[in-house]
Amino acid sequence: PTTHYKITLHRSAISLGSRIKSTLESLGIHRRFQTVYHRHTPEAAGKILKVKELVQVENVTTDMVKTKQEMTKDRKAKRGYTVTGER
Repeated sequence: PTTHYKITLHRSAISLGSRIKSTLESLGIHRRFQTVYHRHTPEAAGKILKVKELVQVENVTTDMVKTKQEMTKDRKAKRGYTVTGER
């Protein structure tokens, strides 16, 4: 069963009011295309509904939830070389 929301900011909140910006801050989103995960709670659902025009939301299972370090590692480019020995 799905237990978390995967929330990604797709539209900027630059020209919007301070209430919308503070809602995004409380969700933990600071820049476009940033992704955060939240448990299914009424509070999270209410915040998502407040900014539904700006974000993309997916329901995901617990094993699909990633930490910030895991997301950074997935984005990082692979090395263009391999170390074969020491000097």
